[in-house]
Amino acid sequence: MNDEEIVEIQTLLNAVKYNGKAALNSTLGSIIQLDPSRFKPKIRDIKVMVEKQIELVNLMTLEAQIVKLKQIDPSLIKEEKHEKREIQIELSNIERFKEVVLRLAPYPSGPLHIGNSRMVVLNDYLAKKYKGKLLLVFDDTIGSETKIIDPNAYDLIPEGLDYLEIKIHNTYYKSDRLNLFYTYAKDIIQRGKAYVCTCEAVEWRSKYKNEKLECSCRNISLEANLERWEKMLDGTYQERTAVVRLKSGMNLPDPALRDPVMLRISEREHPRVGGKYRVWPLLEFSWGIDDHELGISHIIRGKDLRKEGDIEKMIWDIYNWNKPSISLYGRMKLVDIKLSKSNTAQLIKKGVYKNWTDPRTWSLQSLQRRGIEAGALYQALLELGMNPVDVTFSPLQIYSINRALIDAKVHRYFFVPNPVVLTLKDLPKQYSVAKPLLHPEYPDLGTRTIQLDIINGEGSVYISEEDISSNYGSLLRLKDLVNITIEREKSLPKKITVKGKKQAFETKQLIGRFHSADVQTARESHATMAQWIPVSNAIPVKILMTDGTYELGYGEPDLRKTLPGQIVQFERYAFCRIEKIDYQIAVIWTHR
Repeated sequence: MNDEEIVEIQTLLNAVKYNGKAALNSTLGSIIQLDPSRFKPKIRDIKVMVEKQIELVNLMTLEAQIVKLKQIDPSLIKEEKHEKREIQIELSNIERFKEVVLRLAPYPSGPLHIGNSRMVVLNDYLAKKYKGKLLLVFDDTIGSETKIIDPNAYDLIPEGLDYLEIKIHNTYYKSDRLNLFYTYAKDIIQRGKAYVCTCEAVEWRSKYKNEKLECSCRNISLEANLERWEKMLDGTYQERTAVVRLKSGMNLPDPALRDPVMLRISEREHPRVGGKYRVWPLLEFSWGIDDHELGISHIIRGKDLRKEGDIEKMIWDIYNWNKPSISLYGRMKLVDIKLSKSNTAQLIKKGVYKNWTDPRTWSLQSLQRRGIEAGALYQALLELGMNPVDVTFSPLQIYSINRALIDAKVHRYFFVPNPVVLTLKDLPKQYSVAKPLLHPEYPDLGTRTIQLDIINGEGSVYISEEDISSNYGSLLRLKDLVNITIEREKSLPKKITVKGKKQAFETKQLIGRFHSADVQTARESHATMAQWIPVSNAIPVKILMTDGTYELGYGEPDLRKTLPGQIVQFERYAFCRIEKIDYQIAVIWTHR
């Protein structure tokens, strides 16, 4: 094998290893390791060859790179098989509790998304492992002016849990439990463990919190405190004029723990209880009460909520309650994903996103719409474990598992983006029909039919511009049909109809002359394998991408035999989910 062939193979292998993008140094390293005595003396020349090859290979899709390697030698690449990692996640202090009871505590500002699903998966996994209970508790206290409850979330969140096949034993709403919180608030005040503070917030922080000093409100009489509490409830005090603070201590090392606010006034309407209540608990107080009242044994949450756990412990100590065991996991840094429910909600309201199924939201609804198997998301998140160390998470981890789950059952079809008209010359009549397999590894699934009209030795097909851009004068194989050579080109305008509207784009019209039919000739010439669609019966296809844009192109006729909701693989392009079959077939991009 000559140097050029080795460089091509190693560059392709490197690209496939790193999800479609080859890197110079690692490719060079793999070449040298093959035969140091051969390649080290001419490393400069090899480097130039690798740089040129990387430019070509990185323009190809991951599917195209895999196909190319298989054409060169099928033994060079093995089909991806995602092996499940052994999961080692345990609960501590099991012996202290009669049963394991865990809880999910979503704030209903929108649906669950890829970020907060880690909390869901960990709790569900542990509840099932220890044969315990999992409670869904909507943490729907009034929130803040920027963190608004979305009434639709009361349905969207259970929808996401159903998608992930999460078993919920009981469902609760914090907004139904205000009287319980009021009872405890009054009791804690009577015990001298909390007080009503009327200091202005900014002044309290700068003058007392930061200086570790007690404000005058802290030491007023019990009677005065209870009177202030009633005034909070009856409307005498307005918003921001009074809060209930826990007497945690003003000399604590962590400023965030110094006499924290437990309840505050808010006059905003609540979507479930309207204006019935005006005093609302903060998360730390409501959970300090409910983790006991609901019998929670173990709390699984992100380490960004460490402070809330410390305050809960102070409340438990007031009553000498048996403390739930708290486990904290590290932050999950998402690669190439930006999540903000509040921003997304505004974009939906403005009509930029149609709804929460828009792929840019990364909600569970959007992942389900794209055709991501629930098991793929569940396993990818579970494999992160419950380590307190921060982790980086890429959607590629989900795609890898999903690909392994769906590959064997997904039918293959041709799709041509950026279409170019190719007029075939000297084409024998017997090559007017192609019958590619629906799945190359499972012949029993059958074939599909692609009919090409040939008149006087000529026929017209669409192929992708990317497939011919570097193939002028060289051999090109129309997959499962014939080998051709491309001779010349000229620019011609071409219009396609999309939902009744004319959408014009420039295409090129090329001449392709019949060369041969056998696939071995194409392999020996390292010919590009091109998808193709007959012009006479091409099906317009519109693909919704993850960034909200659309990719237009043509698909083969048998796409009309698919069903809405079906996952297909457009060869050398991506897995996609069929959404609507009409004059045009609407699909959504799943992953490569």
